[in-house]
Amino acid sequence: MSKLAEIEAMLRGSGDLRQRIVRSLGSSTVALFAVSRSGGSDLLKLAGTGTLAVVGNSYGILTAAHVWEDVLKSAVKLGITLTDKINHKCLMDVAAVVPTIMKDKAAGWNEWGPDIAFLRIPSEFVGGIKAFQVFENLSALPKPLGVDCLDGWVAMGTPEELGNFTQTHAEVQISGDFVDPRSQSRGAHDYYDFEVDTQRAGMPKSFGGFSGGGLWRVLVYFSPLTGKVDWAQRLKGVIFWQFPIVEGRRMIRCHGSKSILAIAENVTTTA
Repeated sequence: MSKLAEIEAMLRGSGDLRQRIVRSLGSSTVALFAVSRSGGSDLLKLAGTGTLAVVGNSYGILTAAHVWEDVLKSAVKLGITLTDKINHKCLMDVAAVVPTIMKDKAAGWNEWGPDIAFLRIPSEFVGGIKAFQVFENLSALPKPLGVDCLDGWVAMGTPEELGNFTQTHAEVQISGDFVDPRSQSRGAHDYYDFEVDTQRAGMPKSFGGFSGGGLWRVLVYFSPLTGKVDWAQRLKGVIFWQFPIVEGRRMIRCHGSKSILAIAENVTTTA
């Protein structure tokens, strides 16, 4: 059996390789909550998902623009998770968040976007978040691995269907699903589309809560240094649209690398 075939068997098998990859991607993934105040209590609403990211000296959250415009923008505070399966642990004033938005104001929200945003967070929160999570560097160039790799793709998000919510408490599970995306371009933007089987056990019917989540490319290989399986991960897309279910299957659309680089360039020029 070749090395790549061995890795493929591990990914298809009952071992923990898939779980370890998803946990690694989860270190840069956060659930986003809109927090308002009523009667002295926090009122929570799941807004979507984001990827912690850094562009130059600007630290923030990459997400879908409609997550900010439709939900977070009107909140008092923005809450993010710092570890999986807990309620929000980091709150920041929405007024202190600096958004860089890419949207078509004339067309509104549709399946072509653009629907992507970078939410720059106050510098005083960065150190505390870094203690738990990892910021993906959007400006860093990928490093050649020099080994044969198996190419995999994982969509990360916070399925609202699988969470437990009250007005003042939220328990969520950031999850990842291995997918097979197809790429396309339209005008100045590129996209990835992938299908999910909504009838599969554990798969949510709706991808509500996944908006703004990351699509990651994962290159899995045997390390020549350790002889063990390792991987390199790279953010390639941002989820922003779900199509209607057809015969139990739902298409999900993401903005691609070109759109991510475009928003990153805007962050750099306005920082």
